[in-house]
Amino acid sequence: MSSSQAPEDQQGGGDPPGDLRSVLVTSVLNLEPLDEDLFRGRHYWVPTTQRLFGGQIVGQALVAAAKSVSEDVHVHSLHCYFVRTGDPKVPVLYQVERTRTGTSFSVRSVKAVQRGQPIFICQASFQQAQPSPLQHQFSMPAVPPPEELLDHEALIDQYLRDPNLQEMYRVGLNRIAAKEVPIEIKLVNPPILSQLQSKEPKQMFWVRARGHIGWKKIPLKGPSEGDLRSEDWISVFTHPRPLPIPAAFVTCHTHTHTP
Repeated sequence: MSSSQAPEDQQGGGDPPGDLRSVLVTSVLNLEPLDEDLFRGRHYWVPTTQRLFGGQIVGQALVAAAKSVSEDVHVHSLHCYFVRTGDPKVPVLYQVERTRTGTSFSVRSVKAVQRGQPIFICQASFQQAQPSPLQHQFSMPAVPPPEELLDHEALIDQYLRDPNLQEMYRVGLNRIAAKEVPIEIKLVNPPILSQLQSKEPKQMFWVRARGHIGWKKIPLKGPSEGDLRSEDWISVFTHPRPLPIPAAFVTCHTHTHTP
């Protein structure tokens, strides 16, 4: 679920306060063209694991794919696979394959490569904006509005004030609190860390950028959604079996549809 309070793109008046466009477009999503359908991306967020941040790779790959399609189409489906650990000391090359270019739909395959080996592959489908008589989405669930929920900072503060909090959680929460993340997330049903129980692998949350996003050439909604922190998605996988889980390394497959 998302809540958008972004103003419309302004003409010639400069970026509005809190604007994330300049940050995203000039850094994270600014790929260096090397050849036709070949781009190089650099790293701006390095997690404490010293592995590449998966959300950044998704966002950059989607930008690379979007640079090979016309401006009148928008991404509506994205399938992603993380296949190797990324090295933050090495730039990533993005190789775009023009799988199909049709009248209404276009498909692009993107391979992210380091040292000659793919670390990430994805396939993005682009569609012309047009009305459709078919609607497949679920109805909006009955949840509290974002104004009534705690953001990550307030939630972490609440956790840390719990005298029964285990030390491993305390260390991890302090590490998360020290990060500067341009995405605001509010969990609908945050877990009680001192009373973790197995539950259905489903998590609802409100999410929005901490400022205005937008780009005249391509909308930044898709790349920004891809730039969400990977742990927010992977944490859903652990719901049936609360942490700690017997795994040294967790990978994920991401499948999203954007209306």
